[in-house]
Amino acid sequence: MSDASLITRDLTIRFGGHVAVNGVSCEFRPGELTVIVGPNGAGKTTYFNMISGQLTPTAGRVEKDGTDITRLAPSARARMGLGRAFQLTNLFPRLTVLENIRLAVQAQTGEGWGFFRPVSRLTALEDKARHYLEATRLAKVADQPAAELPHGDQRKLEVALLMAMEPDIYMFDEPTAGMSLDHAPDVLNLIAEIKKDKTKTVLLVEHKMDVVRALADRIIVLHNGELIADGDPGEVMSSRVVREVYLGQAEGAA
Repeated sequence: MSDASLITRDLTIRFGGHVAVNGVSCEFRPGELTVIVGPNGAGKTTYFNMISGQLTPTAGRVEKDGTDITRLAPSARARMGLGRAFQLTNLFPRLTVLENIRLAVQAQTGEGWGFFRPVSRLTALEDKARHYLEATRLAKVADQPAAELPHGDQRKLEVALLMAMEPDIYMFDEPTAGMSLDHAPDVLNLIAEIKKDKTKTVLLVEHKMDVVRALADRIIVLHNGELIADGDPGEVMSSRVVREVYLGQAEGAA
């Protein structure tokens, strides 16, 4: 039996006559951070969207811990422990930072706001929310509306929301997109901390090679919707076919 926490089997999607992702099969395991790279239009985000449920594949399967989740909604996948952070921030802009996190904690515990709920339960939810604010270094802005945060802090808040859902599979789509050089290391450090937990599986779509080198245990390369390389970061990025299609180097170039 496979020890993979997540498997895609011949995952394919067509938009009219265009095949955006074509028969991609991969296994992802706990304790491993896999970076998905490829040129623009390679199918990286489309592949991600099929795994997390934003898109339904034309053919193939997505399995989590041996269960077929191909037709499940994103919310159902999240309840099963598959967490996704998006390239664009996905927050409740008018709520405070703390309120955003508290809602995520509440969703994870499955508790509603009952009128007769003991005060101790509400305190426990808030304490747990503050724990994630401390972990993501957002405690100082806990009472600030999310909309008023700078972009870098909004990205950190999204990571905090994902952590509060306590998934066992983390998916990040270009987590430093649009961030300044000053703020990007904060988010990357958070992902590196998540990576240390060997019970977690981490998938990352990224095009910045310094990020890839810093975090990747494994790289898979997509090109024209097909998987063309999968393996050790050094070996994959030095291969001729990857240099040609991803780095734009001609055969024989240094």
